[in-house]
Amino acid sequence: MEHPILRDKAYGTIKQKLLYREIQPGERIREDLLAEEVSMSRTPVREAISQLTTEGFIVSLPRKGLFSASITQEEMLDFLKIREVLEVLAIQECIQRVTDEEIGRLEELLADYERVLTSGSRREASDLDGQFHMAIAELSKSKKLIRFISEISDFMCLARAKERPDLTPEEKEMSIRQHRSILEAIQRRDIPRAVEAMRANILGMKRKLGLEEATME
Repeated sequence: MEHPILRDKAYGTIKQKLLYREIQPGERIREDLLAEEVSMSRTPVREAISQLTTEGFIVSLPRKGLFSASITQEEMLDFLKIREVLEVLAIQECIQRVTDEEIGRLEELLADYERVLTSGSRREASDLDGQFHMAIAELSKSKKLIRFISEISDFMCLARAKERPDLTPEEKEMSIRQHRSILEAIQRRDIPRAVEAMRANILGMKRKLGLEEATME
């Protein structure tokens, strides 16, 4: 049982390095050096790299080697389009199933997000933003939907790394208002308003990533 545990640990450690750009996009990945860096043998690291390559986080180039994947603006826009469809469905399903107690958990997450966004680190705020959206997905009670959104969320971590190091006070206030609108719609079990609020939040991310012009007809 030890080997699968080590493989999973290697996978989680390397994936975090990729998502938070400790390994930069386009950077070459050497199995031997990475194994040394994470203090593991090469076998679990090799298997973790293989899985991350299958998932698209690492790219294997013939006769060149392994490289951390880079995400283009076009790919980011595609991810956001897919995310919008999935999260709109998730919030609709969430509202039909959520309990008052579960809404309380969303309230706690949003309070943490607002606190950290105002005075904490950008990375921690991004993590809490992702947790808030993921919690809504989990409240849909749809295993497949949860899995799809989780996969998209991982790639959105890479997209968020392209944002500016910090937001202006106005941008922070806008993000807080958008998330409050999402929560208030869930509290009221108002599906049309929830859908509108979720779409507004995703449009806000497109703007922060400089992608809003690409969405105009």
